[in-house]
Amino acid sequence: MLRTAANRGREALNQILKFTLVSGFLLWLRRRWKWLAGCGGVIAAAMYLHGEFLDYVEALPPGSEEATIAGDYIAVAFAIKNVVIFASLLTYFLVEMRASKRRRKGRPRSVDDAGTAEPGLPPRRDSEGRDDPMADDGFDFLRHGRKLENRADRVIGNKRGE
Repeated sequence: MLRTAANRGREALNQILKFTLVSGFLLWLRRRWKWLAGCGGVIAAAMYLHGEFLDYVEALPPGSEEATIAGDYIAVAFAIKNVVIFASLLTYFLVEMRASKRRRKGRPRSVDDAGTAEPGLPPRRDSEGRDDPMADDGFDFLRHGRKLENRADRVIGNKRGE
């Protein structure tokens, strides 16, 4: 009886792990699926066309002039296929890195007590697009000395008579 309960527990954990991994992968894939599909399509087309060329060369009568000429182009076809695959992968990675930089640039930047942006971060802008070093991000009360109190601080404060 205990063994079956333990097995059910393991199966439940496995299901949770599978769900987490699949949903995490789908979240990652959500923004990238179009470019990945295009890259995969280009790679599949290059491999298919290369395979068709090799089948064509194989179907030619051995020793004929056409077979000799086509045989000379096998190395070129192989190189073209690999260049197309490399170029499509490189294009995908460059597009992905560029999109990642754009997403990072869109994140809000933090402002120190003097109201200036941290090094390497552009200043904040107000609604009209002007620099606004005093823009409140909702945490200025923490930067300017007001302290949050938790329940323990309130209980201790009540006992001290504060």
